[in-house]
Amino acid sequence: MMFGGPKDKPFKGQIFRKLKRRCLSKRKLFIDGEFPPTGSSLFFSHPAPADIEWKRPKDIVSDPKFFIDEASADDFSQGSLGNCWFVAACACIAEDSSLLKKVVPDFKNQEFLPESKYAGIFHFRFWRCGVWEDVVIDDYLPTRSGRLIYTHSKTRNEFWSALLEKAYAKLFGCYEALTAGKARDAMVDMTGGVGEGIDVANYKSEEERDRMFDILHKAKAQQSLMCASIQARSASEMESKLSVGLVRGHAYSITAVNKVPLKGTGFFGLFNREKIHMIRLRNPWGGVEWNGPWSDGSSEWTKVSESEKKDLGLTFDENGEFWMAFDDFCRYYTHIDLCHMINTSFFTLKKTWVEDVKTGLWTRNNRAGGCGNNSSFLENPQYILELDEDEEEMLISLEQVDRRSSNFRSRSENFTIGITITKTDLNRKYRMHDRMDRVTAGPFVQSRSIMSRIELKKGRYCLIPSTFDPGQEGQYLLRIYSVNGVTVRELTKDIPTPPKFYKKPKVAATAVSVHMAENFPLPDGETGVEAYCVIRCEDKEAKTTVHEKSDKPEWKERATFYRIKPDDDVTVELWDANLIKDSFIGSLTLPMANKQEYTGGNVIRRYNLVKKNGENEESRGYIWLKVHHTTNMRDV
Repeated sequence: MMFGGPKDKPFKGQIFRKLKRRCLSKRKLFIDGEFPPTGSSLFFSHPAPADIEWKRPKDIVSDPKFFIDEASADDFSQGSLGNCWFVAACACIAEDSSLLKKVVPDFKNQEFLPESKYAGIFHFRFWRCGVWEDVVIDDYLPTRSGRLIYTHSKTRNEFWSALLEKAYAKLFGCYEALTAGKARDAMVDMTGGVGEGIDVANYKSEEERDRMFDILHKAKAQQSLMCASIQARSASEMESKLSVGLVRGHAYSITAVNKVPLKGTGFFGLFNREKIHMIRLRNPWGGVEWNGPWSDGSSEWTKVSESEKKDLGLTFDENGEFWMAFDDFCRYYTHIDLCHMINTSFFTLKKTWVEDVKTGLWTRNNRAGGCGNNSSFLENPQYILELDEDEEEMLISLEQVDRRSSNFRSRSENFTIGITITKTDLNRKYRMHDRMDRVTAGPFVQSRSIMSRIELKKGRYCLIPSTFDPGQEGQYLLRIYSVNGVTVRELTKDIPTPPKFYKKPKVAATAVSVHMAENFPLPDGETGVEAYCVIRCEDKEAKTTVHEKSDKPEWKERATFYRIKPDDDVTVELWDANLIKDSFIGSLTLPMANKQEYTGGNVIRRYNLVKKNGENEESRGYIWLKVHHTTNMRDV
């Protein structure tokens, strides 16, 4: 897709090219009626101070530029607005030209052109819940005493950072709406990446801290964007400075995560050098930096060779950027925001993920059931996940439309959201109406987006995205990343639809849960078999997963059949999976003439397995089943 192209959604219906062409034909500079240079575009809670003036860049300096040289983190200095989360995110993106092009389209055409070609109009792109929106602005900027009062570049005549902030403020309704936020939301908005939040307190042990470092180290190597912050426990602590130079309630960009070799000693020093886990951060305020171990100019740096310092790009400038040991980072910082740039291209040497994207709605009438604490939980949207291979790590992202943005008539807080994954039927086609074993759930977080890292074995599962409280309506985006590829399908129908013409209706449902098999004969010399079961009902069948070699395999898997002929018997067969040809072990028949025996469905019973040998039946061990038969197909 071309950046700024026709596939972008024009925010508030404003099309940049048409508006610019109209202004040039009339020889008038653009004034944005949707976000006018007035107090309402600054604040929603109180009137704007009288000394704030809106000025165009040409009225602030004599030679305004969009970019000077190339974009860099130094182009973002936080002003009087409490939006360090946005500034830190922008500083991360400014260092990567490929990401910058996503949010700043038409680099060359955005420059301050000669007066005859200049229309006072700019545009920027932001990713909102799966859609790129193109936001048009005029170039009026809020000033006090002739200087920008919000985000600005260190170079006084460079304006792209201030204009980008204005476009983002328009997206949220006004500048004040940018006060307090999550850096990962801003990074996702400007890249379309996948946001993840990490609470440092959840990684307590040395082993867990090493795992967190590995997550950050690998993510940085894959060009993920990161920010970190120290929680402020009260309003009085916000932006208060610690004795070590760090600031509470303040977002810092993470600019590097490295294992830094220390100088070795002795003849074999080159080979036995230790490595220390290090992290580099940047304060969007500039000069306020960490002053503890490994700070600029500290004695610890004598332990690192000059060549290593050069490789690290080490400088001791008062630019707000500093190194610290990862242990010290974990001692002070409480939260990390990441924006993963997940590689889905097969034409690369990097790790490749397979992506599946679904959009959906929580609606109050029957699709907003809340979390698993509620009896209405299964009213939420449901998705089948089908895995043909084990997945050592899957990434699942759930994102809701930002309720803090101006798209809502009344600005409000985002919902508390989470995902739940349960086991489901081997042959599930319709929505689940009863609960099966839970595989993973939560945590539920009040956040625009959440991301879970999970491990799943081969099989079928039901994924349920939900809000914590029932009855909350909204739109969401579900993104699932796997290494081997996962089939994802939404369950939309509650029960089979009535047949048309000559077909007979389905009048009942039978659910058969296979739990365990035991005491069956084993092949000579073997200690177990790779067993699986086949459940047959009417003209359909369902096959369990193949269990690893065992003499007592357990599955805890279920198949549900919607039935036209409820009196037909159901059979369950036990098989031994072999490379050349599978071997039949034994079977049992569930006589449906006695279907009233299966109406409870909550008792696990032992059944005899048999194998016919001419007129005789040979006992082949036992199988444990739970069987439920019902004429109300919303029971299963």
